[in-house]
Amino acid sequence: MIPVWCWGETLWNSFFIAAMARYCVSLNSTWLVNSAAHKYGDQPFDSYIEARENPVVALLTTGEGWHNYHHIFPWDYAASELGYTLNLTKVFIDVMAMIGLAYDLKTANPDAIKDRKLNSGDGTRVTLNEKPKRTLNTKYTKWLLLPTFQKNTNNKANYDE
Repeated sequence: MIPVWCWGETLWNSFFIAAMARYCVSLNSTWLVNSAAHKYGDQPFDSYIEARENPVVALLTTGEGWHNYHHIFPWDYAASELGYTLNLTKVFIDVMAMIGLAYDLKTANPDAIKDRKLNSGDGTRVTLNEKPKRTLNTKYTKWLLLPTFQKNTNNKANYDE
């Protein structure tokens, strides 16, 4: 009713813009997790499953695009090892925990995260002092504008043992 009273919009136009368009954007963002987050992006924790880390999806869904981490550590409430980076859902849960509405928050052990990255990840999110057992550079990494992109000169998947 606010668009009708304040901006002179018709009731019909107000309903479709304020309700239906928002609903469609919300549904498509949610479905994007099940499509793009399983096809495009890096697999820093397990390169043998289809789930991937996709910052574009994380931005659109306020933190649900870190899908490879979510599939490996499903009990971690943050759904990402990156803290508040592109993860407004974690911010919201932390605020709720501060006021007592969320409690018993579970997180993955940092050593388990590191071990998983080094043992079965694709080598895209390791620190300088860690040596991955296997690395993979994909053509989709550059498309996603990830800072961990390494130029692959032959445009094919590059496996280093």
